[in-house]
Amino acid sequence: MEFLRLLRSETAIDLRRLIGMAIVAGLSNAMVLAVINAAADPRAQAAGTSRLAIMFVTILIAWSISQRYLMFEGSKEIERIIHRVRSRLTAAVRDSELPDLERIGRTRVYNAISKEIQALAQNTNTLVAVSQMSLLVVFATAYLLVLSPTAFGIAIVFMSLAVTMYLGRLKVVNKAIQASIGAEFGLHELLEGILNGFKEVKLNALRSQQISDDLLEASLDAAESRVTAQSELTWNYVFTQNVFFLLLATMVFVVPTITNIEAQVIVKLTTAILFVTSAIAGVVSSVPVFINANASSANIMSLQRLIGAPPRLLSESARVLVPPSSFQTIEIRDVSFSYGEPGEQNFRVGPFNVTFAAGETVFISGGNGSGKSTFMRLFTSLYWPRDGYIAVDGIPVTHDNVESYRALFSAVFSEYHLFKRLYGVKPEALQEIPALLRLFELEDKITLVDGTFTTVDLSAGQRKRVALIVALLENRPICVLDEWAAYQDPLFRRKFYEELLPMFKARGVTIIAVSHDDRYFDVADRRLHMDEGRILSGVRGHAS
Repeated sequence: MEFLRLLRSETAIDLRRLIGMAIVAGLSNAMVLAVINAAADPRAQAAGTSRLAIMFVTILIAWSISQRYLMFEGSKEIERIIHRVRSRLTAAVRDSELPDLERIGRTRVYNAISKEIQALAQNTNTLVAVSQMSLLVVFATAYLLVLSPTAFGIAIVFMSLAVTMYLGRLKVVNKAIQASIGAEFGLHELLEGILNGFKEVKLNALRSQQISDDLLEASLDAAESRVTAQSELTWNYVFTQNVFFLLLATMVFVVPTITNIEAQVIVKLTTAILFVTSAIAGVVSSVPVFINANASSANIMSLQRLIGAPPRLLSESARVLVPPSSFQTIEIRDVSFSYGEPGEQNFRVGPFNVTFAAGETVFISGGNGSGKSTFMRLFTSLYWPRDGYIAVDGIPVTHDNVESYRALFSAVFSEYHLFKRLYGVKPEALQEIPALLRLFELEDKITLVDGTFTTVDLSAGQRKRVALIVALLENRPICVLDEWAAYQDPLFRRKFYEELLPMFKARGVTIIAVSHDDRYFDVADRRLHMDEGRILSGVRGHAS
């Protein structure tokens, strides 16, 4: 089982002590049955039961201590395991490259780190209880051997039959649960699409209805799969219970006819069988929980393999902080990139051959789909070139020094995310915030309190302004802007081109900006025009 494999690969607890305590708990539980049966014997009643009462109290204390240890240590260790898995996955996501995350999909990553991890956490007590009940079955069955070898043999035959039939039908249950998990996954993707594309859904009644139909179908698929699984589990449970009822009947009606056994022993046998039946019923009822946990573990381990999760904790995988450095030129030589696997017919950009100098302002223009955003991701090394290289002052950018290269950039991409907490900014830079909020005409909209913005519930243009403020506070040599001005009103757009960009240039910031505002092209030192994934021209100012 993937669940048990995951636990074994992650656990750091002393398993010998845990197993020892589980044995004590299971044995003491079975001994409670033995002591009670012994005390109920008329011969013990005649001789006095004080010694058995003391034994009962001692066994009860041993069971309480071992059970408490099992529940506490088991829960604590599984929470440690969950923390380690979550930390490693989070570190892997952080260390991944953008194309890998785009290929895997945000929904799958989010589900593994939140939903699947939560499913494992909910199974902590179940795992401990089932291990203890399983040992109880072993010891209680051994007690049957003490009472009657014949009864023991019959019980083994019945239990073997029940377990074999039960496990044989679990394949159907597993298949149904996997189908329901797949349907739930599709459901989550549709919900994410509704939230991310709410405006598009709201404007098109047909689209809204079709998405609703898909949601309904996915929900019904998940429900039907779970009903199928539950039906199979119910059949298994009823079958198992019938087997044990037949076992009880065999002890009462059959065993006395095939062996010379006292009536008092028959009573003890039936009591022991009831103990075993109760424990097995607990194990059987936990099977759906384990199937779900196993499916969650399989999804987590699959993501770990896809994403290349490192064998370390998040706190142990902190990146070496690379301070922003200066540069004179950045050369892009024969750089190209294509989506998908090599050899496939996909959209390709490049080859690019262009040089950027420190302190210059460069605009990039071009129609939709011309490759501007892909070029920006290549330039900032979020995408790795299929061919060619990027060099800083003559030194090629490699996987070994890419962190130093990325430290040159701050950016506001078209699909940016504005964090409410101000991350990645040095404390001394916070002194600029009041002045920048006034400069960007946001002093009445937002403030910073204890490193956190009072709100990010702003218009698209205002959010872009806050994002640019954050980028400036990072104090990086290069600021990359992907169609930043497209979301601003005409007055602030003019201010951006005529006041803000010259101010950034005066501060020594190199600006690389995607822009379609041809009336302001003369603000740039030069402009690169793109079409069909290639740079067609590099022109000065407003020239064409």
